[in-house]
Amino acid sequence: MFYKIVIECGHVGAGKGFDVVRYFQGENLPDVMTVVRKMPRVKAKRTSKAIKLIKSITEKEYRAGLNIQDTNPYLATVH
Repeated sequence: MFYKIVIECGHVGAGKGFDVVRYFQGENLPDVMTVVRKMPRVKAKRTSKAIKLIKSITEKEYRAGLNIQDTNPYLATVH
């Protein structure tokens, strides 16, 4: 299954945050949520408070989202 998730991230000042859209693939939603909660910069780690939206998407939307994510230097991960 493929998911589009909006996450509240932090480390920009006390009580401040920003929303980030990330794309995930996983066998089920609880497993994906576990990964999201452990990501760097996520507010209120180990809780679901930082997850603002979860949307099931198609594989085509997932791949397009990964392309966008990988071209954003702030979100890109080292491969």
